[in-house]
Amino acid sequence: MDAGCTAYWERVGNLHIHTLASDGTADHNAVAQAAGRAGLDFIIVTDHDVFLPEVQGWKGSVLLLVGEELRARDNDDGNHYLIFHAGQEMLDQAGEPQHLIDAVNERGGLGFIAHPLEYAGSYSGERTYNWQDWDVTGYSGIEIWNYMSEFKAHVSSLLRGLAYIFSPKLAIRGPFAATLSAWDAVLTERMVWAIGGSDAHAQTYRKGALKRQVFSYEHLFRAVNTHILVTEPWTGDLVHDANLVYEALANGKAFVAYDALASARGFDFNAVWREHTFTMGDTLDLPLDESNDYIKFEVTTPHPAQLRLMCNGLVVAQSKGMRLLFTTREPGVYRVEASRKYFGRDRGWIYSNPIRVCVR
Repeated sequence: MDAGCTAYWERVGNLHIHTLASDGTADHNAVAQAAGRAGLDFIIVTDHDVFLPEVQGWKGSVLLLVGEELRARDNDDGNHYLIFHAGQEMLDQAGEPQHLIDAVNERGGLGFIAHPLEYAGSYSGERTYNWQDWDVTGYSGIEIWNYMSEFKAHVSSLLRGLAYIFSPKLAIRGPFAATLSAWDAVLTERMVWAIGGSDAHAQTYRKGALKRQVFSYEHLFRAVNTHILVTEPWTGDLVHDANLVYEALANGKAFVAYDALASARGFDFNAVWREHTFTMGDTLDLPLDESNDYIKFEVTTPHPAQLRLMCNGLVVAQSKGMRLLFTTREPGVYRVEASRKYFGRDRGWIYSNPIRVCVR
């Protein structure tokens, strides 16, 4: 696929959100208002076991869309699945995971494995909900970074919990290494796309006399977001603009970013071969008789960072600053990781979807 003639518009959204319709703490309108204050372009609400398409629409400057989060009905401890664009309630299909995946695909929907690997800090007392059936096929992608999942993993004591509640950037470090490894392993077989989610509930927790909301919707909407590249500007028409969002997610035209460290708007990752340019989600098919041609990878960030270009899960190039260039002849699955320093520690910032280079 040659993406050289395609123009893209970047849109920033938050995925994996819960409202009063399930176990969140605000209604859809209030959630959309929080997204507007946070500067988001779109949100996708994914309440547990309920689908409410009638609340969708433009809410001021924010496009509010509705999906659903389901789990396998025979499993209380995992196999949570985020469903977008299926067009109908899918709860009656939430049995065995492969059946649910197939049912979503049959309806033209998208499905992403939610918080695939979770850990609970020794003090957090939170349950973990891992994805357990890795033999399934056909899912669209993986939620590689779930903000609330990561936060609870680092709460190892009351002191740490209090420090992280009042200064959460001290806790947040990036996707779990095991999640990225699992994603890379799947990428050796087929393209599955990464998204990031907040898992927003905005619940209030109590410990003795202490009471605090952890965390507000607005806080979460300024944290781990999914940036997408759409092929046309918004028009204000719900169906048209929603289709742009789903098209981008379906084709891997996206990257995950922790915008609380620094806004990731303007990040760019391309591969150039001859006069053709490819971007995230694209496959560069090299004819066998032209497989010795060089491919130039270009990475640009809006702020300085530690940049790493990965191929098949291994670092093949890195640089510090706002630009990375790398030239190669090697096929493989290439993606970008970028990190920034905060309080002396490298923190994950940007994780791109891959560009695949194949020789046919």
